This record gives sequence, structure tokens and C-alpha cells, in this order.
Amino acid sequence: MKAKGNRYVMTPRLQAPLLSLLLALLMVGVTSSPVLTSLQDTPLVAPTEGRQDTLDVDCSGYTFEDLFEYDFALFELEILDDWATGDMYANAWVNGSNSAIVRDNLDGLFEGLPGGDNEWISTDERDAVRSIGPKCIADMETRLGMREGIPHSGGVDWNDFEFVEDGIGLDEVNLVPEGHQDARQCTNFGAASDCQEVPTSTTDDMEISLFVADGQTNNVRWDQLPNGGVSNFTLAMNISNMSNAALVVTFPVLQGLRIYDFRVVDNQPESGQTCDHIGEPSFMYLPDGALKVTQLVSFDRTQWDLECNMFMDFTTQEPEANDIPMWTQTTPDNGTKIPTSGTGTWLFATAETGNAWATDNNGWSLQCAFDEDGWSVTTNVIGDFFVTQPAGSSQSTATCHAVDPLGAVDENDSRTWTFGTLYTATGTVDDDGKNARLTITPAGLVNEFLFTARASQNGQLGGEGETITVASSPAMTAVSLTNIRPGSFQFSVNAQASNMLPHAVDFSLGLTKPNSPPVVSVAVNFDGENATWDESQLKFEMYGLVSDPDLETVTMSLTICGAEYQGFTIDGINWAVEVSTAICLANGLTNYDVVIKAVDESGEPTTLSVGIPAPVVDDTPIVSPPLTEDDGGALPSLSFLATICMLGVAVLHRRKVEE
Repeated sequence: MKAKGNRYVMTPRLQAPLLSLLLALLMVGVTSSPVLTSLQDTPLVAPTEGRQDTLDVDCSGYTFEDLFEYDFALFELEILDDWATGDMYANAWVNGSNSAIVRDNLDGLFEGLPGGDNEWISTDERDAVRSIGPKCIADMETRLGMREGIPHSGGVDWNDFEFVEDGIGLDEVNLVPEGHQDARQCTNFGAASDCQEVPTSTTDDMEISLFVADGQTNNVRWDQLPNGGVSNFTLAMNISNMSNAALVVTFPVLQGLRIYDFRVVDNQPESGQTCDHIGEPSFMYLPDGALKVTQLVSFDRTQWDLECNMFMDFTTQEPEANDIPMWTQTTPDNGTKIPTSGTGTWLFATAETGNAWATDNNGWSLQCAFDEDGWSVTTNVIGDFFVTQPAGSSQSTATCHAVDPLGAVDENDSRTWTFGTLYTATGTVDDDGKNARLTITPAGLVNEFLFTARASQNGQLGGEGETITVASSPAMTAVSLTNIRPGSFQFSVNAQASNMLPHAVDFSLGLTKPNSPPVVSVAVNFDGENATWDESQLKFEMYGLVSDPDLETVTMSLTICGAEYQGFTIDGINWAVEVSTAICLANGLTNYDVVIKAVDESGEPTTLSVGIPAPVVDDTPIVSPPLTEDDGGALPSLSFLATICMLGVAVLHRRKVEE
């Protein structure tokens, strides 16, 4: 292996099977981590003896973080009811310049092979990821351990949890961006007929995912807890080099299960670095009573001598005192309406808002019983509250209680709320693309409500809209498409009413904004003319303003005397250009009028014909400079004399035209 920039690439001595496997490690990434330096001494893969078409994969001893530096990763582990298997979902996001580094590293792994280390990453390489990745990951350490007994802070078998090869599903998003402007057909020998490749410098964001394969029930397993979680147990994890990640563990429903202690210990390296910055986990109880624990981790990956181990202690023993959850003053009153946007699952309270509705020392969950089938209340990883509305039902009333993990609840203190569709919406776009028209039809959840809407596109909001009142009949509102680029867009809407929780949602109606051409103008000088000639009268300067209603980048060019010129300088909305008339003089043309063309990113042009005044003729005779000898006594060069003659001819030509 040899260094190349800030990464490592394989030397030719490594065989093709190893290179193919290492490409598959995209699923767990590639960085310049020191662990890579040992690969040349310990091959991860080799042909199985007697069968050259079979690969013997060995990735033991490696972890995700050894081979991949992500911007953020989410690890979600669901412990199944047998307390011996689980479903792990992992998603890693690689953004901007980091994604270019990953693509470049992957390309370097194929040095010496057709298409390898050529600064292009291909779909052939991507397909190798999907086919061989599970074999490698099955050998990797999860760095998770779980055991029953008294709390401990060491001696954990870090590979107590292990991956199950048959259960591993892998995928990536945007490694080779589809339709990329720089994409090309693969040029290397042996490439698939439909192979496409993009430059490794491509900075399009990408994602890498691990999940349970189709038809499988689990993708991790471990030594079963003998007492199924009823006895005290500890969950431990080595969190070294997890630069920015969240670990979410959901346990089976178990009466009274709670986390009662947490600690992080380190190896106390000579550098003095510690793991003290790791905060305690958060936890919540799902509507069915299942315990969900979330641990956020950040780590400085440059501290290779620092090791951090995390320990969570769990128990089902009742605390000495267990208070009943109590509603707070922020809890919605009985009879409160909770709006939805129809069939589907909708956010109705953020974690910050919803968790403040009740209080309990051991945490609490919201449990609701609806008067119609199919409705339910759930929470997500971070604790946001959602309601699921079934098809065919527009409203349902629910009786809700706050329940703690030990089952403590005040049966006489409930809240009754009505969930239901607030409105339906349809929309159109004006022909000029300046506004969209929304028609809001009330669904009868409340008598009237205030409604506002803004267009949105990839995080960019359009102009602020008006607030309208929607009562018993449909109402229409104009939504500005200012700041929205040509193409599809969504709506970000808000609604408020008395005795109703605020309603905020994003939705799409499949509308598209048409493209508008650029707007260009020419400024006049102090003489009221469109151009200013320089002293030689062989070129002129123009300036003006240019903008695009859709905020797209604009390029400009002009045509003079039948030739195209592109030397425009654009600064914000200001443009300037200096135009030489040499082409006109060469062709004996004296009409210097130009046609300016401005084109936006979508290819929409605007043209503007501009009259250019003839230069003012100076009748002062031209005095040729005296010929002098230089150090060697030589006369001026032929090219210099030719230039003087050409200038004289040009002036005489102008005089003749003026006469």
C-alpha cells in the first residue's frame, strides 16, 4: 500500500479478488485510517483453494469506523422478543467534499486493474458493493455486548453481538449520481455495456444503508439472556472513533424495564484525552410500553490513542417509590381538536412540546384508545408524537392517559381529544409562473380556521403569502413563487383555530413552475448613447443590468459584424463588456450594432438589439514616430511597421466613409 494525497491506495501486489472485496467495503466506508496500512500484510480475501470463482472473505477485526468516516450515522437496533436476535438498521450520510474523498478512495483501491485509479467511479464498481458486501460485514465486529448480572464496567466480549450474513441487506444512494452532467460511458476494457462513470471529484451527497434483507427476520444475534431481560443486565458498547452518530435501541415490551445507571470509561492515554464529553442517554416509552433508549456520540477521530467504552445498566426492579404520572398545565384541554391532512401518519406534537404534557420521574408514554378502528398514536426516534389515520375515516375521538414504565396511571385523569382531517387542497400555477393558486376545502373538523401557505423547494421558501380565513366553503389563496426555481415544488402551510393544536405540514400537489427568461437592460452614458468608445476608437465598452426571475445563473454573449463574442463580466446584477471592432474592420463593415443574448441555466434565452454609434472621427493628422536605431543599429521590426500602416489605413477608411 502506498500513500496518495490524504488516502491509501493498493499496490499492484494485491490481487483482484482483494480489490473487489475492498470496493464492497463502501458499505462500511473507506478512509485514511491507520487500520488500512495493515491490509497488505493481512489479506481480507483470497480465492478458495480449488475453486477460483469463490471468494474466502475475512474482515474479522474490523469495524465500520475503521474503514469509513461519515458525516453522521444512525444505528437503530430492535431487540426481538427472544432476547437473542435483533434487527439493525444503519444509515450513514456522506456530504460534499467528504463524498468526493470517498469516491476517490474507492477508485484508488482498483489501481492496476482496468478502469481502476483513473479518477472515475463506475456503476460496475457500485454493483460489486452490493454483491459481496454482506460477506465482509458478517465478519466485522459490532462492538456491542450484553450480559446479565451485577453492573460491570469491563470484560465485555465486544463481539457478543454478531452480524448474520444471510440477514444483511445493503444499498447505497448516489454513489454514481444518475443523470450527472459529467457522466460518461465507461471506457475501460471489460466494462458492462450499460456501465456509466462519473469523476471522483463529484461532490453530490451520498448515503450508505444496512438493513434486514428481504425474506429474513434478523441480521444480528448474540448469546441469549437466560432470563429474557427480567434480571438486571448491562448493555455495553465501544464508541471509539464514532465521529458523529446516534445509537437507538428498542427493547421488547417488559413490565417495569428501566435504565438506572450509565457511565463512560476510557483508557486514560498519555495524551490526556478523555471521554467526559459523552452525555447520558435519553429514553422514552412507546405507546405499547416498549423502552427506547437513544445515545448520541461524538468523537475526535484524530485521537487514535483514546478508547471509550459506554455502559448502560437496566433493571425491572421497582424503585423504592413510584409516582403516578401527572398532567401539566401545557396539556391540551379536553375537547381539543388535533388536525391531520387526511389518510396517513402525521406529526401533531414535537418531542419538546409533547413530552412536557406530563411528568414522571421514571418517564411516561401516551396511550390513547380511539372510538374507531385503525387510528393510533406513536412516537419516533427522537420522541416526536404522530397520529396514524386510516383510509375511509375523517375523524375519531380518543381517550388518552399518561402511563409510566411500571404501569402506574391515574385512570380517573384522562384527556379526550378529537383527531381528524382539517381540509383538502387542490392547486394550479399561473401561466406566467409568478403565483400558484391553492383552493382549500374545509373538512368540518372546526368551524373556521386561519390558513397561510408558502412555496418550498429544496429548503428554499418562496415569497410570504397572505393569511386567509377558511370557514364553511372553499377558499382560494395566491402563493408567490418568488425565489422558486423552475421545476417541481411543494407547499409549507400553517393553520390555526381556537381549541385546536397548531397545524404545520408540507405537502406536494405535483405542480411545476415554468421557466421565465432572464431580464437584461443596457445603460446609457453621459451622452445618452449605449456605448463608449476608447481613445483608439478601435473598441467600445458597454454595461447594464441582468437578472433572472427564477434566480438561475445567467450567461451572456453578443453578436457583432456576424461574429459571436463572450467576454462579459457579470457581478451580481451588473454586467460590463469591452468589444473590439477588429472583425468589422477586417471585413470592411461600419455598422457596429450588436445583439446581446442572455441565457439562464434552463436554456431560456433573452435577446436585445442595441444600436452602437459610429466612433467620432479625429481629423488630427497622424505623425509617424521617427525611426531610430537600437543598440545594434537595427531598424524597427517589420511587424511594428505593419501595425503603423494598418492603423493609418483604418483612419483613412473612416475619413472616406464620413466624406
